Amino acid sequence: MNKNIFFLAALSVAVAFTGCTKDFEDINSNPNEPASVSPGFLLTSAQKSIMDRMNDSFWGSRRGMQLAQHWSSNQYSNESRYQFRTEVTNSSWSGFYAGPLQDLQQIIDLNTDFAEDMAGFGSNGNQIAVAKLLQAWSFQMLTDAWGPIPMSEALQGVLNTTPNYDSQAAVYAGIMGLINDAMSSMDDGAGPQGDQVYGGDMMMWERFANTLKLRVAMRMSDVDPAGAKAAGEAALGGSIIDDNMYNAQFPYIDAAPNNNPVNEDYKTRNDFAASNTMVDWMTALNDPRMGVYFSPNLEGNFVGEVYGLDEANAALTPNDNVSQRGAAVLAGNFPGIFLDAAQTHFLVAEAAERGWGNGLDAEAAYNAAITYSMQWWGLTDADAINAYLGQADVAYATAAGDWKQKIGSQKWAALYMQGHEAWAEVRRLDAPTLNACADGHLGGDGSVPARFQYPLDEQTLNNSGWESGVSELNGSDALETKLWWDVN
Repeated sequence: MNKNIFFLAALSVAVAFTGCTKDFEDINSNPNEPASVSPGFLLTSAQKSIMDRMNDSFWGSRRGMQLAQHWSSNQYSNESRYQFRTEVTNSSWSGFYAGPLQDLQQIIDLNTDFAEDMAGFGSNGNQIAVAKLLQAWSFQMLTDAWGPIPMSEALQGVLNTTPNYDSQAAVYAGIMGLINDAMSSMDDGAGPQGDQVYGGDMMMWERFANTLKLRVAMRMSDVDPAGAKAAGEAALGGSIIDDNMYNAQFPYIDAAPNNNPVNEDYKTRNDFAASNTMVDWMTALNDPRMGVYFSPNLEGNFVGEVYGLDEANAALTPNDNVSQRGAAVLAGNFPGIFLDAAQTHFLVAEAAERGWGNGLDAEAAYNAAITYSMQWWGLTDADAINAYLGQADVAYATAAGDWKQKIGSQKWAALYMQGHEAWAEVRRLDAPTLNACADGHLGGDGSVPARFQYPLDEQTLNNSGWESGVSELNGSDALETKLWWDVN
């Protein structure tokens, strides 16, 4: 859908809605400054804002994609050495809280306080359900980046501008609560207007809910085994995203301003190339996704840019000498990915290894995960896929390491273009082993960061909240401080 057209339509509805009143003040209000906006527009805005942030040049590229070591820096490489810009940390934090999370909360509030008026935009329950699911997804991403964050006291506007931070255990409980509330809220009525992910199909959102619950449960599995198992088995008992046709994706288009931010950024600069960490791993396994993920260098070879070079050394390597990002990921219509079938089947494989469910087969799920990843990237030759799966270093029975290493390494590769999720799973499963920065770490103890440090704005504008968060981290707001679920 053309978002500009949708915006105008939504704005027209909002103006009409705010004008339907007997109150003199409202009759004489400025129609160009509506008091409220269509929840459909709020939903579209939130979905796009989340994915824009996940794919932008800073939060997405310089952090997520580099922390996962899917990409390396061609220039301005300090982030690949873990020196993060203060202003970017500030804007990333506030961008989520003041942007999509607030939009989603407004949808919930409007459908709670003005239910009758909002019913024309989809059933109240379904609008609330989708908003809560997207909040749950966003809060998980935020807490997995920072650890303790504001949640229970967040999104209250002027009623509370200095919210305390919740422990990560409490945040995860809150996330699970949002998912359960959303599932309870779903009904047989119309799905929400403005839904660019599933077009208001609530059966799809049910799959999303169960899959997200499974992912959340798995992240908790080493610190709350019983609770994680119960939640995970409940999720596995329902419909999940078990086929690419059910993937939760935001549909970017080729034309600005609704193209993927990676594409827009690439129009004027090329700061990133394939990481040698990923290219070397894929080369060793003859991974057929290499030619889609990346393009060969001028000589026709796949060569990764050394990860973690300083800016001078990064500039010495001509772009033609190393593999660049593939045409598919640089396309304007490359979708933003919330959840997909490949990561779902990796979760199922892990659930089988942990003894969850009934009759789950780890090897079958592992093979399915890799297959769905290949197919999503356009590699549909069954013989080629089976040849990859049959290699001794890939086959579940013979690949090196324990199940965490097998699943973790392949999952990391399949999560390409989902950098923050890949980074989270590397931290949780300790696989694969990422490279040290070639020219040295610029902060912390030299290891791959276990979290981000809090924004400086929080220290100055919400010092009491910031202190509560640091306290939950045992007094150490440091890159190397491990998160609650990171116990390996």
